Parts: sequence; structure tokens; C-alpha cells
Amino acid sequence: MKFSERFLSAIGAWQRGWREDKDRRLVLAEELTDAVHSENLPKQFRSADTTCYRKRFLVPNNIQNGGDLGPLFLNGFIDEGLASWTANKKFAQDFKDPLRCGTFAAVFAHLPQPGEVLVNIPALWADLAFNNAVTKFHAQGGPNADALMYFKFRQGEIIMTAPLKYDELAGLCGRSSPFDVLCEVAGLTTDMERDDFWSKLFEANTFPDEPMWLTSEATQAVLDRARTTFLEKHGSKVQEVMNRRSRD
Repeated sequence: MKFSERFLSAIGAWQRGWREDKDRRLVLAEELTDAVHSENLPKQFRSADTTCYRKRFLVPNNIQNGGDLGPLFLNGFIDEGLASWTANKKFAQDFKDPLRCGTFAAVFAHLPQPGEVLVNIPALWADLAFNNAVTKFHAQGGPNADALMYFKFRQGEIIMTAPLKYDELAGLCGRSSPFDVLCEVAGLTTDMERDDFWSKLFEANTFPDEPMWLTSEATQAVLDRARTTFLEKHGSKVQEVMNRRSRD
């Protein structure tokens, strides 16, 4: 099939990004959605049969606006519209910063459902006609062609609209305790015990005070405890705020 210049440019613009500008993100999302719908893409480019992952920096409870934990804990999901997911969990974890001040990093795992995927980038690049179209588009200096050629399919990017569900949290990132605290908790008092413990951490490529990802099981356990505490302390207040915002 043929791929229009508008379609190629819209993908390149989306992959180039919006530098945390929410308004810019909405503009790019609208243009990409319109371009894809105008293209009449075959199903193979608008579906995915593998689990996809998305990293999100969650803002803890904020009584003024409910934060991210309000909808996540009360409704069981966060709606965020069109977003980029990836078929590569490790890439999702490593994407951007490991941690951000005032937030905690979370990775969600989701198997795309019919109608959720807008465009499957790896599937496009597996198509010879698409490769030829991008090569020609780049040679002609098309808008955003440089971003298309730079990112290609390396991010395993699946662009889709899917909620971030509480029960699909696959990992949380935090910092491990400083070495002295770990030793104290483990009851290690002698230099020999501490040296042996450090050697084991080194062999496992795990270092104190560095970002660490929890397993899916540990993530759910942590969030279940946090959810119970959150609802006990803030549930009614945050629900009130969310209801007011939905009416507005």
C-alpha cells in the first residue's frame, strides 16, 4: 500500500515528542489520530498480540486535585488518552529518568484489546512498502523525517488508548536503603560480615541507595497496603474532589 506524507510526518512528530508540554501533546495526538484514520491502514498495523508496557511517573495524593492515586485507588484505573506503550518491559523501565522528585515510577502491563491500538510501529517497519516510503520521504527532506529515521522501531512502540489499571501494575521503582541501614537490619556487625554482604550485592549487580524495581508480586503487595491506608485517610475527601471536577 501507499503511505501519505501526512501520515509519515504525523508519526515522526509524535516520536519526536512534546517535551512535557500537555497542550502540544494533545495537538500531536489529534493530528496522528486523524492521519491514521485517513490512511485506512490494514488490521496488521492497528493491532498487537503481545503484552505492552508503559512507564508512568505517578504523583502521590494531592488533596486539591486527587493526584494520580485518587483515580487509581478509587476507580481502579487512570485515563490518559492516546499514549506510547512498548513491547519491551526493560525499555519501559529504563525510559527517561529512573525516579523523579515528588513522584514514583510505575510500569503497567496490558494486553491490547480490539480497537485500542492506533498504530503498531514495529509492524509498520516490518513492511517493505513502509520502509521504501520512509526512505523516499527522508531523501526529499519531508517534515519530521529525521525523527522517523532516528527512532525507527527501536522503542518497540505501540501507540494506543488504554487505561492504566491498578490490577495491571507490573513494577514500582524506589531506592534501596543505604548500606549501613541494610547491615543494621540484617544484624551484620563485623567487618567480615559487612564485606561478605557487600560482595553478594556486587555479584547481584544491586547497589545500596540506587533505584531498584520491585517484582510484580512485591508491587501489588506494596500498593495493596498503600491503597488501604490511602482510602482510610483520604478516600472520602478525594472522592468529593473527583466528583466536583467531573461536574465541572
